Amino acid sequence: MGDISASLPIRPRQLIRDQVFATLAEEIISGRMQPLEEIRDQDLQAEYGVSRTPIREALNRLADLGLIEVSTNRFTRVAPVDLEAQAERVETAVAMIGYCAITAVPRYSDEQVASLQARVDGLLTTDLAATSSREGLSLWYALWGEIVLNAHNQTMIDILDGQLVLHLTRTVPAQPVAAELAAFMRTSLEHLRVLLDRRDGVGVRELIEPLFLRSTIEPLRAAAALAAASVSDSGGSTPAGPLPGD
Repeated sequence: MGDISASLPIRPRQLIRDQVFATLAEEIISGRMQPLEEIRDQDLQAEYGVSRTPIREALNRLADLGLIEVSTNRFTRVAPVDLEAQAERVETAVAMIGYCAITAVPRYSDEQVASLQARVDGLLTTDLAATSSREGLSLWYALWGEIVLNAHNQTMIDILDGQLVLHLTRTVPAQPVAAELAAFMRTSLEHLRVLLDRRDGVGVRELIEPLFLRSTIEPLRAAAALAAASVSDSGGSTPAGPLPGD
């Protein structure tokens, strides 16, 4: 995902509420707006030069997605990062990608295989230890997203692109991928290339599950447990959410 805020100033031919939504979503998932940071309608009106109506419509959409919290007559603020919920979102993504692999990979055309293998090769030519960055994650998202797109299931496409990616981009590890995990990722990608060539949908799903488990789900759950222990020890409230690798 690119820097959505770069689309400002708002262009009159596009729906203003969609521009405001995209810009605010980018501010949140990039971390420029921090968890629990208050959002004031009047500040956004002044910054974007638009009326209150598209601001509220955009905020309502963000609230429906769980990216902001709204308490009537009290506050509107950026939602904290729930690391356990993030792990569950990854599990949902894995289930969808695995289903799409089983149903669509056996019917792939030569062009579809070649396109996905090109994405695999693109990852293999990068420093996999650095693919935990937001830019690196976009390469992974493109690979998994294409598998979902190839299954032509619009509901799954909408969930993955419109909800899960927005949330999961918030938890970008602060540290590079460990050497052992990077080696495992490289081996998995090399095997994925072979499985695609064989059009082995079941094999693709069976490869994806442990890859996501080791690279994302387990680190998120470990970070969630660490955060919970920290809250218990301090007797305070739940922190905004340390990211895996922090």
